[in-house]
Amino acid sequence: MRSSDPFRPVQPGLEARLTPWLIPAYLAGVLLPWVGPLWLALARAPGPSLTHALPTRQVLDMMAVGLTMFDASAVFTVALGCMIVTLMKARPRYADSMEPPAE
Repeated sequence: MRSSDPFRPVQPGLEARLTPWLIPAYLAGVLLPWVGPLWLALARAPGPSLTHALPTRQVLDMMAVGLTMFDASAVFTVALGCMIVTLMKARPRYADSMEPPAE
């Protein structure tokens, strides 16, 4: 898929469509896993905490941390891939004063 612009050899592809969604995906993936533990903490009845509810709360907290780390690393990996593809499709630069090779 060649572009008509001689300084940009190919048109932007999937990386251009994914880039605007990276920040919302990161925020959703970081905030949504904490809804369950927060709801559990806010819905708890007042009074002394029950000893059997503590392991459940710890498991939910660990799952939320795991999901948060997974989403952050997945979004970072996709963003790095988009950046590499965008840089590789960019205008070519030449280090010397010679004319670029004709195609």
